[in-house]
Amino acid sequence: MKFLHLLKTDLYRTVANANFWAAALLFGVLCFTAEGCVDTGRSITVLELALSYPAEQISSRFLLSDYHLFLAGIGPYNLMFAPILAALPSIPGFCLERRNGYLRLLLPRCGVTRRCLSLWLSALLSGGLAVTVGYGLYGLCCWVLFPGLTAETAQWITVPVWSGILAQLAGAFFFGMVAALLPVLLAGVSKNACFILCTAFALFYTYCNLLDSLSNRLFDCGELEKSFQVMMFYPTSVFQCFSGHQPWRLALWIGGAAVVLGLLRLSMARRFDKGA
Repeated sequence: MKFLHLLKTDLYRTVANANFWAAALLFGVLCFTAEGCVDTGRSITVLELALSYPAEQISSRFLLSDYHLFLAGIGPYNLMFAPILAALPSIPGFCLERRNGYLRLLLPRCGVTRRCLSLWLSALLSGGLAVTVGYGLYGLCCWVLFPGLTAETAQWITVPVWSGILAQLAGAFFFGMVAALLPVLLAGVSKNACFILCTAFALFYTYCNLLDSLSNRLFDCGELEKSFQVMMFYPTSVFQCFSGHQPWRLALWIGGAAVVLGLLRLSMARRFDKGA
């Protein structure tokens, strides 16, 4: 079986799946839990701004414009649940493929390497697409619910609006791919989709907390440069890369994705059932 045909089939199964649209919708909903502004020392979410703030208080403030709230849409809950939502379109289907024995029929036709490569690439692409679609839906809601930039508020931006939007959507796509890496790796050692998603969630959460703690400790010790270097490995740093801040850091994540592919191939090839 040709690799491109196998990849096309995997992508169709993930994007046409109800899980894909559920993941995209949930990611968009979680964007409304991000911090929209701070008022009298209290954090105000985007949802609170949309439901309770008077229009006259929003219309003349750049921080409450549709463009700025769109850029601020990635909140802590998006980061926390990203591994589950990014893997939801692909991983449950692959686990079902292994449990019902279909993979045993597929492997003789395509081989372990092609199957691993197709799973890896389709999972990353579908994860990136799910996050991008969800973020795009959130952006449309911001455009409807909040006022646009005026001539006065537009002076605060340094790049064209269309460029900022495209850069943010590109960052969302890459962020979804990064979030799907752990579930894809775990798919090589387990057939249980619930175990994979929950374990990826726990490991991702622990990883982010460790980076936070290490960065804050270095910052408190006055080692600002090292503190910022640690945050280069934070998953949401990909948004800054697409905004023009040290884009070479993307190479680190691409290298990590290649390592995940190698470990997935190794784990499935060393199994007696070849991953089936």
